Amino acid sequence: MGFTIRPLTGPDELVAFDQARALAFGHPLRRSVKPGPTMELDRMHLAFDGEQVVGTAAAAGFDLTLPGGSQTSCGGIRWVSTLPTHRRRGVLSAMVRHQFDEFRQRGESVAVLWASQASVYSRYGFGLATTSIDATITPRAPFLTGVEHGPVTYIDSMAQDDLVARTLAPVYEQLRQQRPGMVSRHEGWWRHLTSDPATQWVVHEGPNGIDGYLGYQTEAEGWTDKGPSHRLHVVELVANTAYAEASLWRFALDFDLTSTVIAKRRPTDDALPWMLADIRQAQLTTRDGLWLRVVDIEAAFSKRTWQSSPGLDLKIAITDELCPWNEGTWAFGPQGFSRTSGSPDITLDTADVAACYLGAGRLHALSQAGRVTEHTAGALDGLATALGSSRAPWGITWF
Repeated sequence: MGFTIRPLTGPDELVAFDQARALAFGHPLRRSVKPGPTMELDRMHLAFDGEQVVGTAAAAGFDLTLPGGSQTSCGGIRWVSTLPTHRRRGVLSAMVRHQFDEFRQRGESVAVLWASQASVYSRYGFGLATTSIDATITPRAPFLTGVEHGPVTYIDSMAQDDLVARTLAPVYEQLRQQRPGMVSRHEGWWRHLTSDPATQWVVHEGPNGIDGYLGYQTEAEGWTDKGPSHRLHVVELVANTAYAEASLWRFALDFDLTSTVIAKRRPTDDALPWMLADIRQAQLTTRDGLWLRVVDIEAAFSKRTWQSSPGLDLKIAITDELCPWNEGTWAFGPQGFSRTSGSPDITLDTADVAACYLGAGRLHALSQAGRVTEHTAGALDGLATALGSSRAPWGITWF
């Protein structure tokens, strides 16, 4: 069955877009919807079966940080839905193909998303590019001797509407330049992040200015025989020095009247567990993070740096059913990344390329799982080293 896919004609169609999503996810219907600060109306699409809206898909444009500090333009897929009456009839496939073509035309070499159902997107060539940690920490858990920390201060968010955003944005951007997996944030994203009045923001100021911030919310759990008991939720903690990071965590852990501190979507190499005198005071759960799709593999690898060595000279065969321009054998080495011919040293699918693109170090695990085939001894080690990263990729911006 064929479906018509087109962008919104204007804000008047936001209600139709929102209602389709609400029906798909079981949310309440709304009679009016205003444009939000992160919406890109020309990148919001409706899928039609005749005159009926049966699906939605949208995208946001970002710059994605890669290992080594380089960047590439990427499309952040969001707000994808299919009406329950039209599932498993090709609506999602049609929308995904439409978006891939659009991303390629825009010069966005990769696409990223947060998956509501992980199994859905793997069949479209998405690979798990980042993982993150949810931490539940015991309040007042002591640090190891020698972990130094200092005071933090509140931002007066009531003074000016954009004061919080203007204060936090430079701190985030400095870290983003160093941490793969982080995406750029324009002014609308900062308005969105800082608009919730339930979130309070504190900062740490070092010798050269503000070098870290923490946004948090408190959730009342009631009273116990020892008094009030609350949860403190870490909304976002970003720091560019070890001292700032320790200071912000110390503030969160020592907050009065709390029985639990919860921090979600932390990086897998987060420093917090290693600051604690007893690492078991932080209960850690690993979850999937950003899923990535390489839309244009030649463009994607032209933007990415890698750990090159004189002996690195590999031929990699890549399979890709949805983006045939990616399929084939590629030469990978000191001279760059380009098409070639001949017998490959390694064969893998585009989803497995995506899982390794941000330096997550999964190549050997994928091989053990039977998803990557090594034809030449030592090729897997060479490729794993080349695609490695000194810092774990971190998906922190939820879209």
